[in-house]
Amino acid sequence: MCFSATASFTASALLVVAGTIAIRTSVRSQQWAFASIPLLFAVQQFLEGFVWLGLSAVPPSPDVPTLARAYLVFAQVLWPVWVPLSLWLLEVDARRRQRLLWCMGAGVLAAAYLGWAVLASSPVASIDGHQVHYTIHYPGELQHPSSALYFVATVLSTFVSSARRMGLLGLALILTYVVAVMGFPGNVISVWCYFAALISGVIIFLLHGLSVNEHNNGRLEDDLA
Repeated sequence: MCFSATASFTASALLVVAGTIAIRTSVRSQQWAFASIPLLFAVQQFLEGFVWLGLSAVPPSPDVPTLARAYLVFAQVLWPVWVPLSLWLLEVDARRRQRLLWCMGAGVLAAAYLGWAVLASSPVASIDGHQVHYTIHYPGELQHPSSALYFVATVLSTFVSSARRMGLLGLALILTYVVAVMGFPGNVISVWCYFAALISGVIIFLLHGLSVNEHNNGRLEDDLA
């Protein structure tokens, strides 16, 4: 996360609350992966809080590289797989499920390459103004193709989903990405993850809509029986 360790830990605590609400809002086991996104973000922001503490120490803590790598595994490896997987589990339309599998395949490719970059090299975390800056060596200079695959998996997949109003999540992700790129160039990994975490409220809203649909469909089936 950006700004400070306190902001990171505060966001993490709020995300635990949001995640708990999201889990309680879900009515089917197929919704749990999607509902758990705020809780996963909570862990990620908690890790970056410790990155902040480690970098702020004098001298910096020797644990910073390990903590930075753990944070980057969430940011670069987990999300391009988890997001399309959670949407695939929600999907009821067979044709869209197939398309989401393609999005998941793109995410797996992105995660494999980015995971290689994170785990095989030695990412460096540093404080850049009021943000944490991560320096990563991308083997083969494939950063841009992997970023495109990442976008397909995490953003485009929300528009593929037939879940009611799921496109709102995609629009929120695009908006926050544009703000991160324009307002915090060079620190997008940290800042966009922070913004994405804060839009967990959208996930609760979407889950509420899904629950209402499940309830209404159940009532309709009872009426037709």
